[in-house]
Order: sequence, then structure tokens, then C-alpha cells
Amino acid sequence: MLSKSINFMIIPQKDGKIFRLNINAFTLRSMALILGGLLIMTLAMLIDYYYINSAFEQQKELDRDIKLQQFTIQKIHNQLKGIRNQLLRYAEFDRKLRIIGGLQDIGPESTQAANQRATKELEQSNILHSLENLTRDIKLREVSFFQLEGYLKSEKDRLVRTPSVAPTNGHLSSHFGRRTDPFTGKQKMHRGVDWSNGPYTPIYAPANGVVVAAYYNAGYGQFLVIDHGYDIVSRYAHLSKYEVKVGQKVKRGHLIARMGNTGRSTATHLHYEVLVRDQHVDPEQFILE
Repeated sequence: MLSKSINFMIIPQKDGKIFRLNINAFTLRSMALILGGLLIMTLAMLIDYYYINSAFEQQKELDRDIKLQQFTIQKIHNQLKGIRNQLLRYAEFDRKLRIIGGLQDIGPESTQAANQRATKELEQSNILHSLENLTRDIKLREVSFFQLEGYLKSEKDRLVRTPSVAPTNGHLSSHFGRRTDPFTGKQKMHRGVDWSNGPYTPIYAPANGVVVAAYYNAGYGQFLVIDHGYDIVSRYAHLSKYEVKVGQKVKRGHLIARMGNTGRSTATHLHYEVLVRDQHVDPEQFILE
């Protein structure tokens, strides 16, 4: 059987040599297979490129969604932290009100313990658990404030006579408790708190009361005492000037004296004491702001 073939002839328009090309069937089939293979490979590559590109775009979109979710989670985390800090401030305010009112705190844990627990939860990004605890603490604080509201209404007169604001402005230079005596260098009980500021800084009554004493004392210098009633007394030492007289009634915020450096003192400051039933207590426990 004769092999089939295809003849190609290229004839120029003008005189010239005629070009002849003879391609047999085997070569044609081979070329057709090669071309078909190349076409299939090209199509496969195009399809593969399409899927790869589509997958890449999907991955980019997924990455964007993940970053957006991370941003949202961080935003919620920060909001929870802010709410928790605000609740802790309310808890501290609640605690001081209850100290003033002589009530027991209904909270399940101390402010410090609650702060440590909340910080640990937020560091571990345990947002759902933190939210559950936050909701519980808010409900407890609502109950506490509801109790306090009723109590404060019934105890209005006593509360306006309870020292609950700082009597002056300045640097709180010494706290209540044991400290090193600035004169002897020995440990000694400091029965009040000290505020340092410039000479003649105004001093105000922290609550309603009556001035019961105003005299010079070797240790306390110019010394003033206010009786607030309900067995509560506040005392002010190292003054430079009195602005009230013995027997005068004062209200919270009334100007009573000026800061000085009289008596056993190393610099201008106010030494402030609060006594309840003749016992010295920490004045900071009564300061609400």
C-alpha cells in the first residue's frame, strides 16, 4: 500500500524557481499530535493559572477578613478593659461609701483581687469569660448602689457631717501609719496624713461641724479642731492662720484656715487627722474623690 502524502508547491508570480514540499502522512500525524498536545498543555496551564489566581485572591480576601476580625477583637478587648477599669473605680467608690456608712461590702472579692483577676483574663484574651464576670460584677454593683441609695437618704445628716473630701490641695507627702520620724529618725506611728503646698494655702472643712478648739500647741503649732457630731472629730495642725473662731458652725467647703509651718514642722504643710470615738483612723479611707 502506497503511503499517502501531501505536496505543497510555492509558485512565484514572476519567473523563478518553484518550491515543492512533500509531507507524508506519518509526519502530518506527528505534527497534529504535537500541536494537539501543545494546545492541551496550553489550555491546562491557562485553567491552572485561573484556579491559582482565584485561590490567591480568595486567600487575600481571607487575610483581609482575618485582620479585620483581629482588629475587631482588639477593639472589643480594649472596650472591655475600659469598662472593667471604670467598674473598679466604682467599686472603690462604693467601698469608701460603705466605710463612711459603716456598711459591709457585698462584693465577692476585694478591689485588688478583682483587678488582678480581670487583668489575667484580658491578658489571656478570654473575652467571653471576662464578659460573663463583668456582667455579674455590674449586677452586684447595681444591687450595692441600690442599697446605698436608700441608706444615704436615711443617713443624710450624718453623712454631711462625715469628712469625705480632702481639706486642701497639694502633694500628699505622708500617709497614715508607721513611718520614720523626720526629727528622731526612729519608727513612729503617724496618726494622720500630710499635704505639702505653699504658705497660706487655703484649708477647707471636709464636712459640716462646729469649731471646738483653736490654739497653739508646741508640737502641732497653730492647731484647730472641728467636732462633726456622731463621735467624729477632725484636727488640723501647723497652721499659719485661722479663718474661723471657736463655737462657729461650718459647712463642707467652708474656708477654716491657712497652711503654715508652725510647731514641730520641717516645711509648710497641713497635718490632718480624723478620730472616730476618740480613735485615730486613716483619713484617706474617708476621701471619696
